[in-house]
Parts: sequence; structure tokens; C-alpha cells
Amino acid sequence: PLRRLLDAFISRSVQATNDNMRLLFDFHAADFSLAPLPHDEQLKLIDDAIKKNPLNLAEMDMERYGQIRHMDPAWSTREAITNTSRWGWRWHYRAVTVQRLIAKYVECFLEAEGMDEDFIKADSYLTNWWHSLVFHLPSLRRATEKSPSWSGSGSEASRSQLIRVLSTIMVWVSWIHEDVGHSAAAYVNNPIYTPMCVPEDGVGVPLRSWVFNAMAYRGFVFLHRSVLLDEPPAFWFDGNVESRKCFETFQDSLRSLGETDVAFSECDKNGFFSCVDRVETAVSS
Repeated sequence: PLRRLLDAFISRSVQATNDNMRLLFDFHAADFSLAPLPHDEQLKLIDDAIKKNPLNLAEMDMERYGQIRHMDPAWSTREAITNTSRWGWRWHYRAVTVQRLIAKYVECFLEAEGMDEDFIKADSYLTNWWHSLVFHLPSLRRATEKSPSWSGSGSEASRSQLIRVLSTIMVWVSWIHEDVGHSAAAYVNNPIYTPMCVPEDGVGVPLRSWVFNAMAYRGFVFLHRSVLLDEPPAFWFDGNVESRKCFETFQDSLRSLGETDVAFSECDKNGFFSCVDRVETAVSS
């Protein structure tokens, strides 16, 4: 059941992390990417960030993300977004709203599959998977060390921990990746406002830089991939009608946001955010 729950968020194209890194840093494609820095400087910044500010998955949970940064929860509400006389934290409101939908889906799926607290603790396969996840995912391992009240100690998983951890990972690899990553495609079509396309003398648009990025985005970034609102394949549910209903309820809720919530309709010509019906299920690698 757990593999089927994860399938929607790990089913990808043939792209892989190693290939992307090789393109960016072995072939120096990073010199023409969104960051206006040489590839070796970008690598140094990445290395510095890993060493000085290592990620803690508990702090990436959208329910805690704003609190840790001393942001007023009232800023991440629909009321704040629709009130033109006050400031609203649109990006976080969108992200936390979607994570809550994902958390409801995960909870619903676990219940539909009979994965209650006793089942989770007794299932040796799930326990081994959890240990492997803690070992191979540094941000989760760090959470077990620094934020055990959120993730547990790492020795065993509980139902609430599974929901928190999985919904956090899922919202980052799908929704947030789309909002802060692919939404930058608008820059490719408006190179005048893009750091990578600003010439040293400030005149015109560098042809080589713009052509590379335009072709890269259209050639291997914007490929046809599965999106959150696609018709789900039957094997995700293995004949379990209730499990499928959980996913369809999640899709209906997400679709409704795009139709009724202004913060989720600011895409294409209406804004710089991602359209609900185009958000992919997971990142490229």
C-alpha cells in the first residue's frame, strides 16, 4: 500500500539528478541558467549552504515554516489575500493550503488501506523502509535529532509522523517545485527582465544566452509529464475503491481552489504563479 501511495509522487520521466548535474556543471550549462553567476561560484554557494545551513525537514513543514520565521499566521489566510488594505503571504498561503489537502489525502489513504497505528508498528517492511528513509534523507535524519516531537526519534514510525513527513515531502517535490521553479519560465519569454539575459553593457539581449535557455526549457524542462489533476491509473489503488475515492477527493479540492480562490487563479496572463491544472506530481529527478 505504501508504494502505491507514493507512486503518484515518484513516477517521473527518464530525467535523473546525475544527468542534470552533469549538464549544469560538467558542460557548464549553469553559466546560462537563471543564476547570473559562473558555474563554479554556484557550486560554492551550494556547498556553503549545505555546510552552514543544513536542511531540517521539520522546518520545511508548511505548518511550521512561517512560525519559525516569525511570520504572523494571519498573513497566510484567504482573508489576507483578498484584503487589498493589508499584506498577504501568497506563496505560503498557497503552499500550506495544498499541504493540508495532501495531508488529508494521505490520512484518508492510510485509513482506506487499513493502515492504523497497530498495523504500522507491526509491519516489518514499513519499519525497514522508514529506517532507510531516515538514513538516506539527511533532512529527515536531522529532524529526528533536532525535532523529535515532529518526526519521532527515527526508530519507528507512527501514523501521525507518516502523515507529517510524507505531506511535507510531497508538497515540496510537486507544488512548491512548480511555484518557485517552472513558474520562472515566464522569464524565458521576457528576457529583458531576466538576470541571465542582461548584457554587460546593458544594451539589448544576449542571443546565445536567450536561445540556450529557451531551447532548454522547451526541449527538456517542459516535457509532458503527469500532473496532479491527471486521471489516476488503476494500479495506484489495486482495486480499492475507497483509496481511489481519497485521491479523487484531493483532486476535486485542488481543482476547486483554481476555480474559486483568487490566489490559485493568478497564473498565465493573470499572474506569475502556477496554474492548478498544470502542477506536476514531482520534480524532474
